[in-house]
Amino acid sequence: MRTEHAHDKQPLELNTCNLKADETSTKAKLQKTHGDQETNNEIRRIFIGNFSIATWYESPYPDEYKQGHELYICERCLKYMRFRQTLEMHRCQEPFPRGRLVYEDATSSLYEVDGKEEKLFCQNLCLLSKLFLDQKTVYYDIGCFMFYVLVEKQRSLPPLTPSFYKSAETELPEYTFVGYFSKEKSSIEHNNLACILVLPPFRGQNYGQLLIELSYELTKLEGTTGGPEQPLSSQGFHSYRSYWRRAVVRALLGELPSMERYLLRTCERNLHKGSKRKVKCAQRIFSLSRLAKLTGIRIEEVIFTLDDLGLLDSWIGRHVVCIADEKIRQVIAERRINPSMRMDPNGLLVDEDDEMRSSSSTESSATSDANASTSEEEEEEEESASSSAS
Repeated sequence: MRTEHAHDKQPLELNTCNLKADETSTKAKLQKTHGDQETNNEIRRIFIGNFSIATWYESPYPDEYKQGHELYICERCLKYMRFRQTLEMHRCQEPFPRGRLVYEDATSSLYEVDGKEEKLFCQNLCLLSKLFLDQKTVYYDIGCFMFYVLVEKQRSLPPLTPSFYKSAETELPEYTFVGYFSKEKSSIEHNNLACILVLPPFRGQNYGQLLIELSYELTKLEGTTGGPEQPLSSQGFHSYRSYWRRAVVRALLGELPSMERYLLRTCERNLHKGSKRKVKCAQRIFSLSRLAKLTGIRIEEVIFTLDDLGLLDSWIGRHVVCIADEKIRQVIAERRINPSMRMDPNGLLVDEDDEMRSSSSTESSATSDANASTSEEEEEEEESASSSAS
């Protein structure tokens, strides 16, 4: 949406000068960044699958792999190599995609990978994501995270397929790596997403929104609420605000047919904008906890979204959702919100029982690890006590 600024009304000549100054400043920054990469021997380009991608940030790959400024990555196992010939000879036999299939639609699939069971793969995944994420910090201690890897189904043979996929022994991969999100197995803050990445060639296709939607759908299956790990980057905030708006509006639209069962109150509002005349209108109200349960979004982020949409009010000393006639549809039209989902609701291949079993098994494994460490400490204490007695 276009935002009008004060300098939009200045003479054209002044705007032209400002554009030239901004262009010069941008060029200077790019030249400085390029010079820093030349000096620091950082990776400037990767080759993965059928794509050649320029990197954005540094990643802690071993120093010997940064000398050529290019990295060749196997799409199946994410192993990194210095030379194309090495990748052509790699002949990877690792399963791809790996993990448990949790979602599938006509174009994409999502697989759940345990960081503890697939340690090397997940470490390589984190190193790869750091090339495109500024605030990524976890690379090796990934045993307490679950990774959800998104792949796109192969539609047709790309025109520039690398030679190592044209071999008679190796068929073209059925899937293409798109991105992933990760989350902690047990989060005190109820975070349902720790890190999210969509590779640059797949941006603009709503894959980021798909990953966010799936993170909340899995949260709702667990019977709880959640949200992203804070703080959010500027880009992450805009992506989540867009999702929160759509999810809250969709939940409210679903409640409209049954609004009669909610508490009714009468209030006064202006007849139209700029008018001092007040008219009485009927509003239905219901609790924030119900809206959080319907969307899987944490209450504090539900409050932020409702306030952002102008639907939050205070009544009897507490926050409530106030819905007047046609108010939701008016908000949708004014904010140009599309309440439809990117994901296919029938594509989820897990149910509530699966998620409950998965979470309980995670808790039991953590408890068993703690009990094992406790028993080891007790044995050490007994041994030291017996040795001191003798």
